[in-house]
Amino acid sequence: MGNRLTLLGQLGYGFLRMCTAAARSPFDRSTRESFIAASFALGAYPRRPRLAQVAPTDLIDEGVPVQLVRCASEKWQVTTFELAVIVGVAKSRAAGHIFEIGTFDGRTTLNLHINMPAASLATIDLPPAEQRLPDGKVAGSLIREHLDAGTIKQLYGDSTRFDFSPYFGTQDLVFVDARHTYENVRSDSRTALRLVEGREGTILWHDYANTPGVTQAVEEVPSMVESAVTFGWIRGTSLAVLATAPGEPLRLR
Repeated sequence: MGNRLTLLGQLGYGFLRMCTAAARSPFDRSTRESFIAASFALGAYPRRPRLAQVAPTDLIDEGVPVQLVRCASEKWQVTTFELAVIVGVAKSRAAGHIFEIGTFDGRTTLNLHINMPAASLATIDLPPAEQRLPDGKVAGSLIREHLDAGTIKQLYGDSTRFDFSPYFGTQDLVFVDARHTYENVRSDSRTALRLVEGREGTILWHDYANTPGVTQAVEEVPSMVESAVTFGWIRGTSLAVLATAPGEPLRLR
């Protein structure tokens, strides 16, 4: 009983802090970790998730080695386990072309590059003048020294207005982790689908279940898809996944 009351306290305090912080900055969320932990433990979320859970082992070949750097996660970043899942999925599905919507400091792209150096990676974030990253962080700072190799391309722009058409139908994996409002995530999800359309591929979303806008927008994605796909919430993470079936290119409605 005592543990449950403690978790309820963490959940309530975390939710209040989230609401207060969101009014100041979309990146200032100091109680995120305890809030998510309490949510998982109690099964209580700002918007109850409806997706069926998918075991990571259903998506990842356990024989695939994963090397991680910058393992210590900070506020708003994917956890170390989530990072391992993202890289594991990309390697297991042999993703040769990867697109990240929402660079942040480049930690995810860096780990994908280290594990898949031959893969072509593109990542987009707001122009420097429009960024409001915490603690003086700069979008893509962790991948700058790797840009000259030519396999990573840093793009700048508002993902809801950027012209992604040159990349449509060319990507094997898309990771969506930009602005977390319903409108933004719905727009980014449509873009992600177009990036994979006509190919066998995978889309991953971060902060499913613990952010209402993300949760709602992601749960509307099946209405846009015609082909058979695996669609669910990866167990033990805040990652949602859409993965095409073998031999089934992504077809949209």
